[in-house]
Amino acid sequence: MNKTESERQYENVYRTRDYIVKQELYLIVDGEQNNAVLSVDTYYRRTLVRDNRYLLLYKDRKHINGKRLPSNSYIRKYID
Repeated sequence: MNKTESERQYENVYRTRDYIVKQELYLIVDGEQNNAVLSVDTYYRRTLVRDNRYLLLYKDRKHINGKRLPSNSYIRKYID
């Protein structure tokens, strides 16, 4: 997805019971249409290696699992 002047990208990572999810959020500002928040989510199946990396990166979080940020629409991709 190409970024334009009216689009900004943010990232969020959280985990569920079965997946570690990388959430890319795009804030799209359009004066003629409506503003929108688009989420492009990549779901990685949890494995021991991925869980250990997650714990290493996010060990200082108050809520270790994090949470999904709301969006107007989303695209999902699953990786085993």
